[in-house]
Amino acid sequence: MQRFYRLPAFGLLIVVIASACVDPISAQTHPPSAKQEHPRPWLDSVQESAIDRLFSQPPNSPGYAVALMKDGEFTLAKGYGLANLDDNIPITPETSFHLASVSKQFTAAAVALLILDHKIALSDPVSNYLPEVAKYGNGLRIEHLVYMTSGLHEYTDEPRKNGTPWTTFYYFTRDEAIAAALQPDQLQFTPGTQWAYRNVNYMLLTKIVEVVSHESFATFMHDRVFVPLGMSHSEINDDSTEVIPHRATGYALRSDPRVLNELAQVGVVIKPGDGWARLVRVAPHFGGSGVFTTLNDLLLWDRNWYAGTLAGPQFNELMNKRMKFEHDKDNDALGLVWRSSYGHPLLDYSGGDTDTSTYMARFPEQHFTIICLSNMPLGDAEGKAHEVLDLLHSWGKL
Repeated sequence: MQRFYRLPAFGLLIVVIASACVDPISAQTHPPSAKQEHPRPWLDSVQESAIDRLFSQPPNSPGYAVALMKDGEFTLAKGYGLANLDDNIPITPETSFHLASVSKQFTAAAVALLILDHKIALSDPVSNYLPEVAKYGNGLRIEHLVYMTSGLHEYTDEPRKNGTPWTTFYYFTRDEAIAAALQPDQLQFTPGTQWAYRNVNYMLLTKIVEVVSHESFATFMHDRVFVPLGMSHSEINDDSTEVIPHRATGYALRSDPRVLNELAQVGVVIKPGDGWARLVRVAPHFGGSGVFTTLNDLLLWDRNWYAGTLAGPQFNELMNKRMKFEHDKDNDALGLVWRSSYGHPLLDYSGGDTDTSTYMARFPEQHFTIICLSNMPLGDAEGKAHEVLDLLHSWGKL
């Protein structure tokens, strides 16, 4: 399978590194409901142990939350390692992780709901809702934001007004990021003619949602997505001072010279040596990222793809929609990407930020989904998930 690795928004702390094989600590398993008890487990004990070994962590280390979902139920939902090293709190299916770019499918869901409400259309000019982009003309449409073909500049490529770096060790908001991205008077290319991954595209989509709905994006998502699906432990983190119950704190090895160097570049001095450096998300931007949620809530999100709870089957059809533009890339959906693996179609997305590494892949024909979340930004959640998928394929599960 050909994999598409998204470029990190902020430096080395999202680059994949390999970790040594170590003795496992106890995996934390919390079934969300009695419904998931199966007379014949999808995985036998030998297979489950093989997966456990992939995520083995030493004592007092951060780690992973991993879920396998089949026919709308967990066949495996476990935590490996610690969510918080200060207080020795283990990772469980109830641990809340920042999804980073996996958040984009939730932003796209808000757009899809407004389309089904007949309040916006993919073909609408963005300037109809956001006058600040009128200088780019009516050729920039909502579909260009959704499918990453807008020609907009990424905010991290533009200087901040206060002269400080864009790294998430510095506080900045969605609106500051948007304002920076819109500083140039010309687009990088004519919308629809090239593909370029830009977080600002999805930030602008949240602004459109707010203009049309007359409420904050966080409120819209709470009322229209999270509450209807019963996702009571999910939120848009648009205020970095908020307390998030069961939050997974981010960590990276302080002995890694790349970590030391990157932190030093932004004025963060840490003591060298063994152990972990604590990495906290302090910039409350959202749209391209910003969703905090749990494995248990993501099970409810995944069920909707088959139950149609949220706006019926038309919602899923729209979320899965591909479009053809003047460039070759045509496998994007709404905050998701179509691929093929082991001869089956799948929809997936990966994410990485200062505090997290994330991956989610759905095989719709098999009603199977895998999720891997890590509070190590260098934890390579996508790579670890594909190791699990390779095992499942070898066992005839895929």
